[in-house]
Amino acid sequence: MNSQLVFQYPFWFIVICILAGIFYSWLLYNSKSTFTRVQKRMLALLRGLLVSTLCFLLFNPLLRSQNTEILKPVLLVGVDNSGSVKVDSKNVESISNSIDLIKSKLNDSGFEIKFRDFNGEDITKVENSFFSGKKTDFGSFFQLINEEFDGQNLTDVLLISDGIANSGFSPLNQNLPYLISSLGVGDTTRKKDAAIKGITANKLAFLGNDFPVIVDVSAFLVQNKSTTILIKNNDQVIDKKVISFEKDQEYKSISFQIAAKVPGKQRYTIELAPISGEFSVKNNFADLIIDVVDGKEKILLLAHSPHPDIKVLKRIIENNPLFEVKIKILSSDELNSEDENFDILILHQLPAVNNSQANLVARLLSKLKPTLFVLGAQSNITAFNGMQEVLGINAQASKTDKVTALVNNDFKRFNFLETDTDFLQKLPPISAPFGEYRSSPGTQVILFQKVGNTSTERPLLAINTTVNRKSAVLTAEGLWSWSLEEYSLKDSQLFIEELIQKTLQLISLKEDKQKLKVYPVNTEFDVNENVILQSEAYNDLYQKIYDVEINLEVKNELGKAVNYNYILTQANSQYQLAKLPAGIYNYSAQGVVLGKQESTSGQFVVREKDLEFLNTTANFDFLRTLTTNHGGQFFGIANIDNWIEYQKRRQLPSKIVNNEDLRELINLKWLLILLLFLVTLEWVLRKYSGTY
Repeated sequence: MNSQLVFQYPFWFIVICILAGIFYSWLLYNSKSTFTRVQKRMLALLRGLLVSTLCFLLFNPLLRSQNTEILKPVLLVGVDNSGSVKVDSKNVESISNSIDLIKSKLNDSGFEIKFRDFNGEDITKVENSFFSGKKTDFGSFFQLINEEFDGQNLTDVLLISDGIANSGFSPLNQNLPYLISSLGVGDTTRKKDAAIKGITANKLAFLGNDFPVIVDVSAFLVQNKSTTILIKNNDQVIDKKVISFEKDQEYKSISFQIAAKVPGKQRYTIELAPISGEFSVKNNFADLIIDVVDGKEKILLLAHSPHPDIKVLKRIIENNPLFEVKIKILSSDELNSEDENFDILILHQLPAVNNSQANLVARLLSKLKPTLFVLGAQSNITAFNGMQEVLGINAQASKTDKVTALVNNDFKRFNFLETDTDFLQKLPPISAPFGEYRSSPGTQVILFQKVGNTSTERPLLAINTTVNRKSAVLTAEGLWSWSLEEYSLKDSQLFIEELIQKTLQLISLKEDKQKLKVYPVNTEFDVNENVILQSEAYNDLYQKIYDVEINLEVKNELGKAVNYNYILTQANSQYQLAKLPAGIYNYSAQGVVLGKQESTSGQFVVREKDLEFLNTTANFDFLRTLTTNHGGQFFGIANIDNWIEYQKRRQLPSKIVNNEDLRELINLKWLLILLLFLVTLEWVLRKYSGTY
């Protein structure tokens, strides 16, 4: 290691530091008569060194250190640990023997050899249990090793795999800074098999309706054979169809119409009856989870007159399957009793400046249904102020501001991405009433108005859910221009859509006054992960409390119950259930909160997402293409000796890396020790001579 002192000021400043030390020590000890001549010189020398060093450090000198590091070339062996590899038990033995050969024959080849599985974990032993992966993601594997070996001399990667990729992005066209070779494992011969390849269905269905399910089935070498595809719910067959295959290789889509009869999450099992001689029947089964809900939220959009914003609001609402909207324009339409049966009310530029239909608007508002007010040039601001408890506006008639949106960072009831906040700056200005704005108690601002480059505290979008009629107010018109601009910039309209949909959902949420809540952190879990339930308990002021004993009962689809008991504490408010079999589970929890028995219940889903048995035929073409694109060689695992000879011929040189470190001299610990030593030695000598 080479070190060099870097002084940031002219070199002659060091002379000033030395002179300062000499002057200070002379001033301190020149007139002292209690010391001998030798003692004076010794003490003056110590004090001078101390003061000169401190002055020198005030000029903030730097220490530049350089060292040279020799990095041997790294050979990384990536072993595919997915379930498809162990379909043939011979593969496990071949891989284990290959790893042993690599360790023994390449030990002195000049490479530093590392072994990783496709999860990026160091490999210690290869046996049947090692091949437990539920998916194969080559892209994720290369991302992991890029992060781990960043800055190291990784020159070669060897993949030991069957080449079956069923998840993530493809690395075929990635620019990776190392050579990739591969050893192919498995059988590329297509075998007699029929399999469920995919299911198409909406995640949501409405009670009493039929919903479509499309099942994709592939078949190979089962020509002139027939089988039956069944759909089951709670082990009862609810529909079935016979499929016939006429060709050696065939792909079919089978359609079903299923009746949604029971609300809640429903699990449907799709089964393909085995055909005699099939290589594997593990890919003959699939699960489908459908959330059956009891009806949609009915929205009445009432407008003073036609406006392009109305079409935008209609599209946004209709894109949410939980909402249905009815639009009424007061200048041309009339309301009947059926129209007034709604769950959410949207008033577009109502109440109006001419006070038309004021009695109708008042009657609808008296229902105390959640309401979204959209203001515009036709709005009667004075009447609006008296109809809601979100905000008041002291506006001047017919005067407007051109405003853009600014996210309120203190609003946490739904999240904005950082990209969203940047995107808002690109949207065109829209028109809002000019005047003074005053938020009512309980109001939360989602978006503020920004006039030109000036940020204001005036609300652009605000809600109040603490009052009897939960309401939101959009204080400007011009959503249509935002929608068009978003489409031109992003080729989508998701941001505007989510903003309005989430606002409607917030004001329509039913108030939950439960003092005990137990809920899953996710709606779905994989069979290989623990189910995590979050627990919360509240006092009368709805502040969280702890040390509550909770009794939990979990039932599977067959009604079999398992009971658990735990204490809710501040340090741990989550309870983990051991890995559960696939299925839909109902749970109920009870606990005593402030002397009163409280209870809660819910559902969660455990799914088996094993992609490995959808296809068990090795794909060596993928491995050949990957290695060719990255300068390597492909070998079958039986020819590992050929790869070892190929690798020995590589003879790559080590990499020399020069590292430079530049840091402030004052941060060196030994320098503090030196200063303390000088001070202590001077103090000891002074004490020894009989003075302070």
